[in-house]
Amino acid sequence: MKKIFLTAVFSLAVFAASAEIKFQSLDNVKGTNVVLVDENAPQTVNITDAILSNNGSEYPAKEIRCDVVNGVATYKLKFKRHTHFKDTKVTLTVNGKKITIDILD
Repeated sequence: MKKIFLTAVFSLAVFAASAEIKFQSLDNVKGTNVVLVDENAPQTVNITDAILSNNGSEYPAKEIRCDVVNGVATYKLKFKRHTHFKDTKVTLTVNGKKITIDILD
């Protein structure tokens, strides 16, 4: 019984880890640009909202772009330019589901 339970828990952990959007890069050329990657993305991705939380304030995205190639989604988000980053997170609404990604912990 323990083996079945542990196998089920492990399987769920692997499944949850495989469908994760990850931080890739950040630059400050003509605004704060954040790039996120999802290596196990669905064929259609619809981003309806993106918010950058930085130092206790929230900033909506000025531009949102998503490219899906061979099941890998690349999210390119542009925000107001920032020079100081503290407790930075990006909250996306992807296909109706809110997802928060830590940036520069």
